[in-house]
Amino acid sequence: MIKNAANMGDAVARLMESEGLSGDQLAFDLNISRQLGSHMKTDRRKMQQETALAAMETYDNPEFIADVLHEFSEGYTSPVFRGKHIEKHRLAIESYTIQELQEAISMMKEVNLAKPPSIISKEEKQEIKALMEELLDGKVFIDNLLIQLQKDYRISIKDCIRGLMPRWMAKGWLA
Repeated sequence: MIKNAANMGDAVARLMESEGLSGDQLAFDLNISRQLGSHMKTDRRKMQQETALAAMETYDNPEFIADVLHEFSEGYTSPVFRGKHIEKHRLAIESYTIQELQEAISMMKEVNLAKPPSIISKEEKQEIKALMEELLDGKVFIDNLLIQLQKDYRISIKDCIRGLMPRWMAKGWLA
């Protein structure tokens, strides 16, 4: 479920810093009052869904977009890794991504997905859950690597996806 509103103060502050935005410019770009922008930045007011959509359309900032999607989807999408044990250089993230994907592929070779879900044992269900967690580790690192690549090389993830949509449709992967 998509939330109608969410506290986005840290994300707004990071967006303003990374994009060099003043409060007045943010308010102008999003068609909101300067006071509302300030209140969203300090979490005194939640960002409404329509403002979040406008911000994602206005600013092609991959960390901000990931933060908005993660918060508004109640954690269904990948978070941006900002922890003290994450090196934010693209080569480090690439290395982590390769490692996590290799672990996931290795586990995929071991876990039996051929059995119908209705007849698996508790142990087999635990193996499948562990596989899902390995796949999610890989997915989150892929997403964070894409974010870093967009930041470093200024190649838009949104533009890449838009460009790939016709190919995916031609392959019959999309309806």
